Parts: sequence; C-alpha cells; structure tokens
Amino acid sequence: MRGELHEDFAVLNAVLELERQFFGVKRGDKIYLHPIEAFYLQMKGKAFFAEIEELNKWVEQKVNSFPEFYFVYEDLRSRGYRPKPEKEFLIARKVFYPISEKSVVSLEKLLKMLNEFGEFVLAIVDEESEITYYLVSKPELQGEQSEDLPKIRGRLLKDRVITEDVGIFRKYFYGSEVGGIVVLSLLESLYLLEKRSLELESAEKLYEAIKSSEGFEEKYRVYKDLKQKGFVVKTGFKFGSDFRIYRKIESAEDLPHSEFLVWIVNTDITPRELARAVRLSNSVRKKLIIAYRGSYILFDRVKV
Repeated sequence: MRGELHEDFAVLNAVLELERQFFGVKRGDKIYLHPIEAFYLQMKGKAFFAEIEELNKWVEQKVNSFPEFYFVYEDLRSRGYRPKPEKEFLIARKVFYPISEKSVVSLEKLLKMLNEFGEFVLAIVDEESEITYYLVSKPELQGEQSEDLPKIRGRLLKDRVITEDVGIFRKYFYGSEVGGIVVLSLLESLYLLEKRSLELESAEKLYEAIKSSEGFEEKYRVYKDLKQKGFVVKTGFKFGSDFRIYRKIESAEDLPHSEFLVWIVNTDITPRELARAVRLSNSVRKKLIIAYRGSYILFDRVKV
C-alpha cells in the first residue's frame, strides 16, 4: 500500500483494516497519519511512503524525542494498545509520556501534567531501547495519627536532644530509645518545642544547632506538613530517602508497615536517579513520594 508524505502528516487511501486498528484520522476516502504512525506502518511492511533514509529524516524533523517516542508507540501496539500520538504524548487507556534515559525529569513539568491529566505514565527508554513505565500521580496524603503530647524535659547534646521521658518514644514514636533515654533529632525537637511539649534549659542553643544544619529549613517544612496531615514521620536514611511515614501507630512495640518513602527534591532529576529511588522503595515494599516545592508526586513502577 503506497502513501504520500506531506508537510506534517502522511496520507493513505482509507482501508477498513487501518480504520479498525485506529490508525490516523479518516477524512473522505483518505486516512491522515501522524509521522510516528506512518513510520510504524512502513516498519511493519503494511505501507510504503519513501525510502527508509528519507522517511527517517522526515520523522526526525517532525517528532521531538524520536526515536524514543517511536519505541514506546511500538511497544504499546505490541501489547494491544491503540495509542494516538498527540504532541509529546501517546493517548491510550492512559496518557503516556515517553522520554530518553539521557534526558532530565522536569518535576515542574510533571506537576503541570498532573494538573492537566490527573495521572499519567512516564515511559523511560534506556540506551538498549528497553522501556520502564512509572505511574505518576498525586498521592492522597491523609494520616490517622492523633497525638495528645505530654510535657517532657530535655537537654541539648550537640545536634540532638536527649530526654528521660521514654513515653514520647514508646507511645508516640518520637526519637529512638537508647539505654533508657530517648534521643530526639533536631527536626523532632523543634516540632515538639513549637507544640509546647518539649522544655529546654535554653531554646536558643537549639536554634543555633539548627542554623548549622544544612538544608534544615526545607526538610523541616516538609516534616511539619506531613505531621499536620496526620502522619508519623521518621528518618528514611536507611532507605536512601529523607523520611518514611506511617499513617498511624499504637506503640513503638507494634509498628505497622510504613507505606511511603519521601524524597525532598528542589531541582530536576535524572531518569537514573528516579529509577534508583523507585527500585529501592519497591524493594522494601514502599512507594516513592517526591516532595517538590510544596507539592507531592507519587511514582510507582507499573506493567502495562
């Protein structure tokens, strides 16, 4: 079946087989094809538009992120999807956004897409043309922890606070119990101080310790926000993240599973960084949330 290349699209005579497989847009007795659709049909031997070098050059000029866009399109077709190319996206049962592993992941752009689509699938094509799919969505962040915090006394020990009131750990899971005392992080200490639960001989010394703690302000903003949303918030250091969060706990002796890891990010990231973080989260049966400039983005590896 021979077709023609035009300025921004390719044209074939309309045939029932192509219509049934949702290729292009039918107008009269013609089917108008997106460049990716034309390339796919020629690669599959179902149509001929031009010599491969000419066709390849034409598609490269018309489609950003070619050939990544094509590999995702071809993969979705092989899985029974009928994707429609629209701008940077492929529209099927979900919205798919193809990118190369050599590009950057713009979190600002992902947030705009979430506002437009609700959720979508980020399709990352690696150097061997294999594809990893991540469902990107806005997490429903609502914890269930209710706290009637006791009054406790503590003293600063360089960059942390220690207290003998072990109930703050055993009941509410603040800090960690070490040899009969509880050791609180600077984040926890400031939060408890603001809640008027923690009494210190000198709050000024705590503030001085905070000033020398790099990145504290942003980390505390996220910590406090998650606490206000009803979560129990603990360090995520062992899991390569900033926090791990629990919806609710009854006691430190009977901890439930923490559902999310939270990674605080203020810049664009690479696909490799994202893949590493999601892989680590999934390996410990958790989902990854990126906290970005006051917003939260949930990433979950999926099969399509």
